Amino acid sequence: MLKVLSKFTQDHLLGVAKNFLIDGVFQSFETHGNGNVNDTYLLYYDSADCVNRYTLQRINHEVFKNPVGLMENFSRVTRHLQEKFANVQSNLQSLSLISTNKGKSFHQDSEGNYWRVTKFIDGGRSFDVPENIQQAYQAAKAFGEFQLNLTDLPGDPLIDTIPDFHNTRMRFEDLLSAVERDKVNRVAEVVDLIDFAVGRESLSDKIKCENFPLRVVHNDTKLNNVLLHKTTGEGMCVVDLDTVMPGCALHDFGDLVRTAACSAFEDEIDLDKVRFEADVFVAIVRGYLESAGNMLDQIEIEHLALAPQVITYELGLRFLTDYLDGDPYFKINRPGHNLDRTRAQFKLLTSLEEHFSKMEEIVREFSSSKAFA
Repeated sequence: MLKVLSKFTQDHLLGVAKNFLIDGVFQSFETHGNGNVNDTYLLYYDSADCVNRYTLQRINHEVFKNPVGLMENFSRVTRHLQEKFANVQSNLQSLSLISTNKGKSFHQDSEGNYWRVTKFIDGGRSFDVPENIQQAYQAAKAFGEFQLNLTDLPGDPLIDTIPDFHNTRMRFEDLLSAVERDKVNRVAEVVDLIDFAVGRESLSDKIKCENFPLRVVHNDTKLNNVLLHKTTGEGMCVVDLDTVMPGCALHDFGDLVRTAACSAFEDEIDLDKVRFEADVFVAIVRGYLESAGNMLDQIEIEHLALAPQVITYELGLRFLTDYLDGDPYFKINRPGHNLDRTRAQFKLLTSLEEHFSKMEEIVREFSSSKAFA
């Protein structure tokens, strides 16, 4: 198996992996996934007559300032879900942490990096955009069940791994500050995008966490953060749990719509390809309400149609702010990548605005029919 380009050498990764209770003999590794923050590797180990796979991740402690607390969240959530799935009939499973030799959930290397290892989920596949309506439905159902299963998480509240993560007002103020700084002299080229953002400032205050029930939520429900079974197409496992913390369920719902009910990738260059897909939204509403509908308060249901606008606006603000500051936060694969992301998000937001009345009708139809009861 060929090793693809990595920022860490094989010797370094092997040295990290030796600190975990991994079964088998190391064979090879490859970079894995397309996350914007952490570094992820797929490890292959020979064990008896089979090859076991494990996911090794470096937690970006520049983004997640409290990696120890993050891993405490991660451990509590995965243990709780494992117990739930062992005692109830569900198609879902949970990520499973591999302990270190010292019985910890993570390892800190000599350079100060924080690492974790989980068992690789066999038989699953993720998608950046859905190939069909059923995939959107299954993803929504899986994320809804994920929220529902964490309503009775015991113990103290989870920590905020990124405080104010979905504080849209703060994200707007961050953009204004970036414009004033003009750190890398980019403001002049994006005046149209700044004007677009300022013109929709009211969205900054439409969904504030303090105005809605506080729940344990995922906070990063891109379509590719749920694995679907390769054969049945059913939801298998919700992944990327670094931002699981107290928050608002509407942000989870909105972010899934943002990524799944859009006709193109979030960094699409050809804006003519970017539009809201109403039929996919129907599938998401149906799947989400079937699994999480009885958990939701009326005020949450009433804001489901608006949530995608708010989260799309918020991501656009973040991408634009990062671009103006010189791209320090999100990983970029090309010059102007964050600018492409911004334009795509704002184009999608325009499409969501145009379809808002229809989206409200869809939500009313499914919620009033008690299809999720």
